[in-house]
Amino acid sequence: MRGIFWVRLLLWLLVWAGGLIVEMDGGIDLTYLFAMTAVFFSLIFISSLINGESITIWLCLLIIVTLVFLFPLNGAINPFVWLMFLFLMAAIVHSMRGKKLYILLTCLILSLFFLHIEFLTSLNIFLLLLVAVSIVTGSYFYKQNVADVSELEERYQALIHTYRKLKRDTISNDEHVRQQERILIGREIHDRVGHTLTNLLMQIEILRLQEDREEWYQLKSLAQESLSETRKAVKALKEDSVAGIGAVIQLIRKLEAEQYISITFSMRQNALSVSLSPEQASVVYRAIQESLTNVMRHSAGKEATITLEAPGSVHFRFEVMNPADKEIEIKEGFGLKAMRERLRQIDGQLEVQSYSNQFVVRGMFPLKEGLD
Repeated sequence: MRGIFWVRLLLWLLVWAGGLIVEMDGGIDLTYLFAMTAVFFSLIFISSLINGESITIWLCLLIIVTLVFLFPLNGAINPFVWLMFLFLMAAIVHSMRGKKLYILLTCLILSLFFLHIEFLTSLNIFLLLLVAVSIVTGSYFYKQNVADVSELEERYQALIHTYRKLKRDTISNDEHVRQQERILIGREIHDRVGHTLTNLLMQIEILRLQEDREEWYQLKSLAQESLSETRKAVKALKEDSVAGIGAVIQLIRKLEAEQYISITFSMRQNALSVSLSPEQASVVYRAIQESLTNVMRHSAGKEATITLEAPGSVHFRFEVMNPADKEIEIKEGFGLKAMRERLRQIDGQLEVQSYSNQFVVRGMFPLKEGLD
């Protein structure tokens, strides 16, 4: 926005300077010109501070341009005045709406009429009327198009929000169905295979007591091992623990659903192929969780980009970046200090930076498999 303001100001300075040079040849008082110039650009600065939504300021700007270049009538058309009115018209159409817009456009057309009153002929009147009709018609269709685009954008955002919600609900429902299927399969294995193996053990034990042979001990050992493996399988099916990258993905899904935060998530260079220890996975999870919590607290846009990578399968690196409205003075609170301490415990390091209107939290630690 600052860049746009300075470009507009430069254009105004160039056009205004050109208009003054033309008027100086007509013998107008320089003190009057410079005084009106100071007032004009003061109003330009004020309009930028209030986003150009004041009809009073635009009326004052139109009056100043008209008064500066109306007298004296030097018998020549100033082409820079047309550029000024073109800039004013574009700014008014962009900033105003409703009745205020058409009031200002009417004043602009009247100003053009008074500025060229000494050149009025039948042809010029017709041309001015044609220009007036073109300005009003073009402004109407432009604002209508802006309204249509804005409505389409709102519908698009609502559709995207609904799509994401349905997608999350579908994933959640699928996970629930899979969990129920795992529970059902585990119950079937426990009820049928487990009971069958238990009965088999009892029969083997009866046979062993009746006839003490080495083969019965071997069969009993195999049956006990099979029963133990079956119980482990049933337990694994019933468990619903998620760790590592899966936990991070679930965290992102939860925050997007509950906090309406927009997250761009990417994995590069072996991020999925490397194996994290439980401690390392916990550190990554907590660090990303704390970073996203800071985004929700301090970022107006509620946007974040998360990147995970393991270059060379030697180090694991994560980065959380979010836009900042202004340069942030970094003061590490309890959350960042705890994050740094967790990384230090696994021989890692943490970087917190703020530059180019971006706030970045970056962590890195060595992978055990890469060091072996």
